[in-house]
Amino acid sequence: MVHLNRVHLEEKRAYWAMVMPAFALYLLVMAFPIILSIMLSVSNYSGGKMFGGEKWGFAGFSAYARVFTDPWFWNALKNNLYIVLISVFGQLPLGFIFAYFIYSKIVRAPSFWQGVLYVPNIISVIVVGLLWQVIFSPHGPIAEIVNSIHASSFQGQLKAIFDGAGGFSLSDDVIKKILHLAGPSGQAMFSDPVPELRDLLASYNGQPISEIYTALSNLFVQKWSPAFLTKTDIAMLPVLFVILWMYTGMYLILFLANMQKIDAQIIESARIDGANEGQVMRYIILPALSGTIVNSAILAISGSLSSFALIFAMTGGGPSRVTEILSIYMYNNAFLGRPNFPLANAISLIMVLISVVLIVLTKAVEKRYGGKEE
Repeated sequence: MVHLNRVHLEEKRAYWAMVMPAFALYLLVMAFPIILSIMLSVSNYSGGKMFGGEKWGFAGFSAYARVFTDPWFWNALKNNLYIVLISVFGQLPLGFIFAYFIYSKIVRAPSFWQGVLYVPNIISVIVVGLLWQVIFSPHGPIAEIVNSIHASSFQGQLKAIFDGAGGFSLSDDVIKKILHLAGPSGQAMFSDPVPELRDLLASYNGQPISEIYTALSNLFVQKWSPAFLTKTDIAMLPVLFVILWMYTGMYLILFLANMQKIDAQIIESARIDGANEGQVMRYIILPALSGTIVNSAILAISGSLSSFALIFAMTGGGPSRVTEILSIYMYNNAFLGRPNFPLANAISLIMVLISVVLIVLTKAVEKRYGGKEE
């Protein structure tokens, strides 16, 4: 009996000897920051006496009250919820559909498409953000294409005016038609539009007509500036598109890897019994992947609420604040201007609570409606 007790004691010592280093590391890396964050959120900490602040003391829940009364918090929360929705109801369904197409060999060259769809996920987030910032900028390729279309349309109408006059004519009728085409903004360039425009066109006499068309289009065509990332009503659309484009490939790989674990004989038997593709997906593949779908949803939710680098790179930190999300809102309060550490920590804890609530709801839905993963 004494021998058994001694063996049991040695086993407990060995167990704690192996567990304690990992447990101590967890306390240092996870538990301590969480506890410190809670303490800071209910304090008046502003850097302490060492940095010229007041003595650290308890301030109650004033930081939380300030968060919930700040309209920019609700704007950031709304933007975060948009990201959650596009992640859960955009990335996951698309990733699943693409994975099924590749798994079922519905598309040709499945390895090629698998690689193409996954490539955005392995590019640096900062590189992706800066790339799309240029694409959506007022001087990016989208603006250039639209402006080129406008200029071509304008030049086509100019050609129709001159062709109708029998060539390069500077009659009053032709001049007035060009001014009408230029619109009020074009006419406002001249104090006396008709004679001044005639003199301007006369200076091009002898030059190729194409050069005249180009010069007039540069003069009169209003440059279209998308400025997508600063327009209040559409600023989040480019961000949501890039998030959808970048991370769908990750869920494709997750779903495809788990589809390949399903016994092919089960699917083959179902098809022999007359099951179509929809029935195979509904009664075999979806139940088999229910656990993967839930885990992917949890990953999408937590990733959506912790998004930072991509949006920060695309918007330059959101100077207009219309694309601000909770993590950037927290960053701005913690590190820009006069730091407000209690407010920043209150925001971070609210983010954690929102994440936990959404994950619990996801698990509840899976428990209620999901199948059992084999």
